[in-house]
Amino acid sequence: MKRTTYILAAISLFAVVFSCNKKTEPYVPVLNPDGVKVTGITLDKTSIKFTEKKQTALLTATIAPADAADARILWKSSDENVAKVSNGVVESVDYGVAVITASTYAGGFSASCAVDFSKVTVDSRAIDILGTSSPIYWSSVNYGAENPGDFGAYLSWGEIIPKSNYTWDTYMVPFVSWCGTDKDPLANEATISGEEDYDVVAARWGDGWRMPTAAEIATLVSKTVWTWKASEEGTYGYEVKNPSNGKSIFIPVAGYYDDDVLAHAGAKGRYWTANPAAGNAYSATSFDFSSDAIDFDEHSRYMGFTIRPVKDK
Repeated sequence: MKRTTYILAAISLFAVVFSCNKKTEPYVPVLNPDGVKVTGITLDKTSIKFTEKKQTALLTATIAPADAADARILWKSSDENVAKVSNGVVESVDYGVAVITASTYAGGFSASCAVDFSKVTVDSRAIDILGTSSPIYWSSVNYGAENPGDFGAYLSWGEIIPKSNYTWDTYMVPFVSWCGTDKDPLANEATISGEEDYDVVAARWGDGWRMPTAAEIATLVSKTVWTWKASEEGTYGYEVKNPSNGKSIFIPVAGYYDDDVLAHAGAKGRYWTANPAAGNAYSATSFDFSSDAIDFDEHSRYMGFTIRPVKDK
C-alpha cells in the first residue's frame, strides 16, 4: 500500500514538473509555408536618443527578400518603463536605457535598436539674484540656450516640444472654441509651473527647475534695475541687476513665433509665464518688453515664446 502511494506521488510530481516546463505560447503558423522564405530583417536606425518624455520616433523595418511570403513583425521593448513600441512607433516613457527589437514570425530573424533617454544634467546656472529675500534662483540662460545672449527654444504655452510651425492647427487644443472646455487639458489649471506634463522646464531639467509665475517675474522687476544693452553674443536685451548684491542676469529680446515666422527677434521679448490669462481661456499671460517698455500682456496660447526658468531653493 505504501509502495503504491509513493508511485502515485512520483507520477503526480512528474506531471507538475512537465506542466511547468510546457511551452504555453500559442502556435503561430507561418503564412504560405511554400512561398518565398524570409532571410533576414534590418532596421533603419540602430539607436534613438530621446530628450523629452512622450517623444516619439519611427523605426522602419525591412524584411528580406522584399517578396517574402510572411512579412509579419513582432515588436518588443526590453523595458517598457523606459520606452514602449507599437508597430514601429517608439515612445519615451521615463529616464533610462532600453532595446527595441523587431523579430520576424517566419524564421525568427531579429534586429535591434538601442534607446537612450538620459536625464539632462543642468549645470550651475542658478543665480541667487534676489538673495535671501527670494525663495527661488533665476537661471542665467533661457530654456534651450547655452549662453546668456542666446534666444533658446520657443514653445507654445503648455507644450513641452518645440515646433517649426506655431498655429492653432498644430497646438494641443486645435480649435479656439475648445479652450476652457472638457476638450482642453489645461482648462482648470491656475498655473502650470512645475507640472511635468505642461511645463517644459520641469519636464526637461527637473531638480526643482520650472517656469516662473507672473508674480515671480513681477517681484524680479520691482527689486532689480533693468538696463538696455548688448550681450557678449551681440544680441540686445536687458541686464537685470540687483544693486544690493551686484548679481545680475541678461534677458535677450528673442522675438516670438507666429506660424512659421520668427518675428521681432532683437527688438521685442515675449516670455511665457506659468499663468493662464484672466478670464480668457484661449490666451496665457506673458512678460513682454522692448527697449522702451516692460509690461505683462496676454497672447494666444499657440504662439511660440521663450521661457526663463527659475529653481526652488
